[in-house]
Amino acid sequence: MILTVSLNPCIDRTIEIEKFLYGGTNKVLKTREDISGKGINVSIALQNLGVSNKATGFSFLEDEDRLRRFFESIHCPYRFYTVPGSLRVNIKIFDMEKRVMSEFNDKGREVSEADVTAFLSLIEKEWDGTDILVVDGSVPPGVPRSIYKELILLAKARGIKTVLDATGDLLALALEAKPYFVKPNREELEAFYGKPFKDCKEMIRFGKSLIQKGIRYLCISLGEEGALFITSEKCYKAKPVKVLVQGVQGAGDSMVAGACLAITKGFTDEEIFRYAVACATGSLLHPGTQLCEKEDLEEMLPKVEITILEE
Repeated sequence: MILTVSLNPCIDRTIEIEKFLYGGTNKVLKTREDISGKGINVSIALQNLGVSNKATGFSFLEDEDRLRRFFESIHCPYRFYTVPGSLRVNIKIFDMEKRVMSEFNDKGREVSEADVTAFLSLIEKEWDGTDILVVDGSVPPGVPRSIYKELILLAKARGIKTVLDATGDLLALALEAKPYFVKPNREELEAFYGKPFKDCKEMIRFGKSLIQKGIRYLCISLGEEGALFITSEKCYKAKPVKVLVQGVQGAGDSMVAGACLAITKGFTDEEIFRYAVACATGSLLHPGTQLCEKEDLEEMLPKVEITILEE
């Protein structure tokens, strides 16, 4: 089973406009709201793909019933620790003309040290039967930046594979725990590197240095340029699959879900990468925070072109 962690769940309010006018009046074409958060998105995608998983994290009292109804509606097992407050609301503005998303993400409600301790006690009861732990996304104020590092170490001590998708200090500290699979995008990796990469070769060299420290897989999303996949043996690159983009939110989470599916199946390194890219592409076919479906995966798999950059 795959266990996903969402410490800062949210409501994504996606607004579609014809053309974004900065400082001007924008006519809204369509609005939708989705329960979201990176860990929750991974669970949604896994449910769509028919992969056994369970969601955990923090639930907020004022929206506890809404979160419960959501998980029941997608038939996903869940166990959250409830804290005071309400779910944060993120605003996503999708420019239909440029096919570009602008995001305004709330930091979330503060969580106490006692709540963090209580969550760690709760997750102790979830280790049995867990094969992969997914930790990703932001954390609310009050949660230590080392929380993902701690969770990864706890999981690894039990022989559980760990998947990380985070930014900033959350990423930097968690990397010290040597997770099994790490999925940054280029900008996140550059922030960790401390400066923009001059070229793809410099990015690969830095990626290789992380692999040498004990990470098994590094999957780097390059947006319109595709993706890189680095292991200790090889470096792969996938070309972007040409599709009509309906929404970009959640593509990275679908990528994580696709990789998790392939890992549970014991697929080869190249197939893990192929599934990750196919699921990320499948997510682009849907508006708002709608994720890859099984049919999308099956359609995209043969369209993913992968080349080996170096032996």
